[in-house]
Amino acid sequence: MAKIGLKNFVYGILTEQTDGTATYGEAKKPAKAISCNVSISNNDAKLYADDALAESDTTFQSGTVTMGIDDEDDITLATLLGHQIVDGEMVRNAMDIAPYVGLGRIVTKIVGGAYKYKVEFLKKVKFSEPSQENNTKGESVEFGTSELEGIVSALANGDWSATQTFDTMAEAQDYLDSFFGAGTSATVSFDTTTNGGSGAIASVATTVGTIINVSTGTGITPPSGKVFAGWDTSSSATTPDIIGTYRVTGTVTLYAIYVDE
Repeated sequence: MAKIGLKNFVYGILTEQTDGTATYGEAKKPAKAISCNVSISNNDAKLYADDALAESDTTFQSGTVTMGIDDEDDITLATLLGHQIVDGEMVRNAMDIAPYVGLGRIVTKIVGGAYKYKVEFLKKVKFSEPSQENNTKGESVEFGTSELEGIVSALANGDWSATQTFDTMAEAQDYLDSFFGAGTSATVSFDTTTNGGSGAIASVATTVGTIINVSTGTGITPPSGKVFAGWDTSSSATTPDIIGTYRVTGTVTLYAIYVDE
């Protein structure tokens, strides 16, 4: 496996319940991605008994994320650092408090000669004020880029990261988008008529980010010589991507997929 690309930094304001349940606001892009470095600190506690190591703790403690972007704008900085913009002017105040956010990105990999797309999502990050450095233009042009550094924490339930790898960029983007826009209304409809199937499955009114149960065959009549295999967002799919449950990314129609008996 080789990582060969990075794109699509996305963040959203975190709202966390006391039980660790997390929802994230509207997805925002800070700028184009240049680099991302996540450094993790683990606990390193050891208990010795009878002259031997009896217990050890190497669980997650905290981390830092350094996000390299091609540019920084006042709206991004104000959102990530808790500043205010009034009449186009951003004012930094010593009493400003940066909000916690969720931060996601897509990493392109080559696995066995095929492209794969891995979503890496940090569930609780707080960014700090960046240092500023500017240089005069010399005989040759040197591009200046920006870095934002944040502290990675765990939610109250211990979760701090989520990752999943996909075969296509579109699937990866859908998964990344599913973390954001919590509370936005969405409707999931079901089409069972693909290739001659039938059956009435009631649509589900829900919200973005919710995981719903989908039919595993109840109420569906497959076409002759076929069996129901699952669901897909494409009516032309030959194998299903959705079986049992579905994370809602927005209003969508899911199509029943049938395979040979």
